[in-house]
Amino acid sequence: MDDPVALAGRLVTERFPHAHAAFLGGSAPTDRRTAWSDLDIVVVLDGQPASFRETLRHDGQLVEWFVYTPTSLRHYWRQNVSSRRTPLLRMVAEGVTLVGTDGSAETYRAEAAALLTAGPAAPTADQVAFQRYMVTDLLDDLRGCSDPVEIAFLAATLVLAAADLLLLAENHWSARGKWLPRRLAEVDPDLPGLLVDAQRVVTTDREPLVAAVLAVLNRTGGPLQDGFRLAGEDPGR
Repeated sequence: MDDPVALAGRLVTERFPHAHAAFLGGSAPTDRRTAWSDLDIVVVLDGQPASFRETLRHDGQLVEWFVYTPTSLRHYWRQNVSSRRTPLLRMVAEGVTLVGTDGSAETYRAEAAALLTAGPAAPTADQVAFQRYMVTDLLDDLRGCSDPVEIAFLAATLVLAAADLLLLAENHWSARGKWLPRRLAEVDPDLPGLLVDAQRVVTTDREPLVAAVLAVLNRTGGPLQDGFRLAGEDPGR
């Protein structure tokens, strides 16, 4: 790949000459860049066009465009905060500024960084209990399963669920894909490797994964089944 920052800047100038802010996020401007890295470009426009996300190939380079107005950018930031996953916030707060001559880019960057620093809303006891219950149930399914295909799928689901549980209980941001182990390592640097190593041998020996997940459960309040109760909602009342 050519210099990703220079390329991204040129593409923004060509496609969105009236953008008042733009950022290159993701792995492309970092030392984590690979031959398969795309360009994640956030563009902020006044008014038209309406917000959209689009993936296109420009001169052989795959580009993911994230195009917003100021109000829609903040709307999707709020969705990031609500979901406890922050890809858009991080692309702006931690990415490279491509356009921002009027100072708006630094304003957006500061807002996004402040939201990241503030962290997600503290989880309720019910939220943590429900996730503990789900992980405990999956763990019992894994212990009792004999089908190797089902074991493999259970193991993959259990790794994600255990990671989400720990990040929720510790009130940290979560993620998906390659970003999930990075978020998990912020809480426990050894846990991502431990879970993956245990998952790798699960078809021949599930006990390492059982032990790793039990460690997460014990750290977050212990396994939960008998006595679990979650109050429901009745919109008619």
